[in-house]
Amino acid sequence: MERINHMSLKKAFFFLSAIFLLIALLLSVISIWGISEIFRHYGPSIELKMDGNDVRATPVPPEPAYPAWYHIFSILQFALPTLYVLTGLFLADWLFYRIKLKMPLAALQNGARQIMHNNLDFSIASSASDELGQLCDAFETMRCELLKNNRELWRQTEERKRLNAAFSHDLRNPVTVIKGSVKLLKKGITSGKQTKEEIGDTLSLLEEYSGRIEAFIETMSSAQRLEEMQCNSKQVQWSALIQELSVSLTILRKDKKLNLHDNNVNKNEWIWVDRSIVYNVAENLVSNAVRYARKQISVAVTCDDSSMILTVQDDSEGYSQNMLTRGTEPFLRGDHPSGDSGHFGMGLYICRLLCEKHGGTLALQNTENGAMATASFNILKS
Repeated sequence: MERINHMSLKKAFFFLSAIFLLIALLLSVISIWGISEIFRHYGPSIELKMDGNDVRATPVPPEPAYPAWYHIFSILQFALPTLYVLTGLFLADWLFYRIKLKMPLAALQNGARQIMHNNLDFSIASSASDELGQLCDAFETMRCELLKNNRELWRQTEERKRLNAAFSHDLRNPVTVIKGSVKLLKKGITSGKQTKEEIGDTLSLLEEYSGRIEAFIETMSSAQRLEEMQCNSKQVQWSALIQELSVSLTILRKDKKLNLHDNNVNKNEWIWVDRSIVYNVAENLVSNAVRYARKQISVAVTCDDSSMILTVQDDSEGYSQNMLTRGTEPFLRGDHPSGDSGHFGMGLYICRLLCEKHGGTLALQNTENGAMATASFNILKS
C-alpha cells in the first residue's frame, strides 16, 4: 500500500487494474479448465460398433440425471470469465478510490468549507506525493498565504487605529492653543484693551501652531503612504551599497563623529534589497542618533545567509524604559535630557514599518556605551 501511495494517479489506476485483471484471468482459466473436466467425465461419450467390416461411432446419450447440469455448466463456462473481469475491475476501482481519492478529496472539501465560513485556523495534511497530494500542498500554501494576508491586514488596521489615535492626541494641544488665542484676540479687539504688540504676538502664535498642524498633517500623510508602500527588492552589489550608505550617512552626521563598519568579508557579494527602504531606515536611525549623541555615532553593517543587519549606536545616556517598551509606536517622543522637542516622534515608527515590509525587524536596546538600534532586512529573492 505504501508503494501505491507514492504512485501517480494514472500509474496507481493501471497497476491496480492490471493486478485484478490478472487475478480474473487466472480464475477464468481455472474455471474453464474445471468445467472442461466436468464435461470430459460426465458429458456424452462415444460407443464403437462393428458393422461387418466397418467400425461406426455412435454417441451414447448422458444419463437421465445429467442433462440439466450439462447446460448450466455450459453457461457458466462463458459467464464466469465475464463475471471475474467485471468484479476485478469493480474491486480495482473501489480500492483505487479508497487508497488514492477518499482522504485527499475529503480534506480538500473540508478545507473549502472552512474557507467559505471565513475560518483559516486549520491545516491540510498531504498523505501522498501524487497529483492530489500536490494539490493538497498547494491548497495548504494558499491557506497559509490567506492567513498571513488576513493577519497583515488586521495588523495594518490596528496600526492605523493607533496612528489615528496618536495623531488626534497630538493634534488636540495645538488646536486648543489656537482656539484659546482666537478667543483672547476677539475679546481684546472687542474691548480695545490689547496693544498692537500683543495682537502681533497672538498672530505669531497662531501662525506657529498653524504651521505645526500643517507639519502634523504632512507627517500623517507620509506615514500612510509608507503603509501602502511595497517592497521591491533588486540585486545590489554589497560594496556599492556600503559606499552609497557611507556617503549619505556622512552628510547627516553634522558635528558628530560617525564610524561606519562593514563586517562582510565578501565585498563582491550580490544581495536582494530595496535600496530606498534600506537608505530610509539608515538615515532615520542616524538622524535619531545625531539628535541624542554626545560626540560619536557607530554604524555597523553585517550580512549572513538570509539577512542584512544594520546597527546604529550612539554615546548618549541610552533609551528610557518607556522608549525601550514603546519606542516604535507613532508620535512617541524620547525623553532624553538633550532631546529635540521639535520632532514628532515618527522616526522609529517609520523605521519599524519599513523593516517589516522588507521581511525584517527593528529592536531597541541599551549598551554600556549608550543607545543602540538594530534593523534587519531579508536579503533573499522573494
